[in-house]
Amino acid sequence: MDRNALNAKPVLRLALLINMLSVGTLMMVMPLGPDLVRDIGLKGEHIGYISGGATFGSAIIGFFLAPVLDRYDRRAALTFFLLLRSLLIALCGLATAPEQLLLIFIAAGCFSGPLSGLIMASVLDVTHVAERGKAMAFVASGFSLAAIIIVPASLMLAQWMSWQMTFFFFGGMGVVLAIAVRMYMPSLLPQKSETTPTTVRAAGLAQMTGSTPFVLAMTMMGLTLFGHFLLVPNLSAYFQFNLDFPRNEISYLYLFGGVMSILAMRYSGKMMDKGSGQRVLFALSAIVAIVVYYGFVSDSTDKWVYLIFMILMASSSARSAILAAFTSRVPPPQYRAAFMTYQSTVSNLAAGSAGIVSSIYLVSGPANQLVGLDTLATMTIVSALVVPLLVCWFVPSLKQSQRSTQVPG
Repeated sequence: MDRNALNAKPVLRLALLINMLSVGTLMMVMPLGPDLVRDIGLKGEHIGYISGGATFGSAIIGFFLAPVLDRYDRRAALTFFLLLRSLLIALCGLATAPEQLLLIFIAAGCFSGPLSGLIMASVLDVTHVAERGKAMAFVASGFSLAAIIIVPASLMLAQWMSWQMTFFFFGGMGVVLAIAVRMYMPSLLPQKSETTPTTVRAAGLAQMTGSTPFVLAMTMMGLTLFGHFLLVPNLSAYFQFNLDFPRNEISYLYLFGGVMSILAMRYSGKMMDKGSGQRVLFALSAIVAIVVYYGFVSDSTDKWVYLIFMILMASSSARSAILAAFTSRVPPPQYRAAFMTYQSTVSNLAAGSAGIVSSIYLVSGPANQLVGLDTLATMTIVSALVVPLLVCWFVPSLKQSQRSTQVPG
């Protein structure tokens, strides 16, 4: 059995758990907002600053650390960043003022970018290109699992015990996971780190970041996340106030949406590995455009909320997984962590910017209904349709780049 086959299973399982915990600890802050308002005096309109600040902090730190991450053993680097982030998450439970919580949570979020880059680089290290679609879909399902498991669990812990216990518990789970990485993840040493001069490595990294495939990969991922997060933060309010969806069924909505997302990502990953990735991406983008038009732009009065949400979450998640499999072909082995961290930086900036744009543009009507979401939905449709066109440019440019360019080192 080859080295990839030996290392793939533990790496993929650990990557899934790390992704689920990292995303879940960021997602859980929003539904915990009312508890924070009541207990430590956080203003309701400032709740978004917590997750937004962590997202932008992750993007900034990820950008500056990306060039050096490929110099270190993946296992050691993952253990370090995961342990540091988990301890800071646990410290959030000791905050007694809004400013303390904001500062500590943003500090914890700063390490999410490098952590995400190292996770995905490790996945690339142990999977063949022909199996990468399925592997990417498996790891990406951590996002859906976070919505299905971690967010409800955090709400129950806060209800039964306290919001502080939520941070203590998931911070402790992160420490346990860091120990598991140290014990069960194989050592993945960076390629040629001992024989490649620093100047040559820097030149190779600069050549990769200046290439057309790199620019297209970042553009596609940024457009996808920007369009997605124009809508996602506002879905719950839109469904309740605009479509009169019952508040007590919101949890079921996210549960079913998460399950559908996992199934869609698994299927699309298999299709990607069979060589049908481009056709599947076109189909998924068309589905996103259609369901967004039906759910948020059309004047239909009999909108089925469960249908809208489940199809939107499933198609969007599967589309992102397919796109990640495409873009993972850009970096050579010695620059994988750098590439994935840059991609995480772009994703975080796009998501954070979309959240700010939607907050500035949307207004509340007399009955708290959101006014202006149809315009944002139109922007989402445009981004969904542009990305497949960019893929048609990306695929041949990547092949041309791989044929004609030898990255230094």
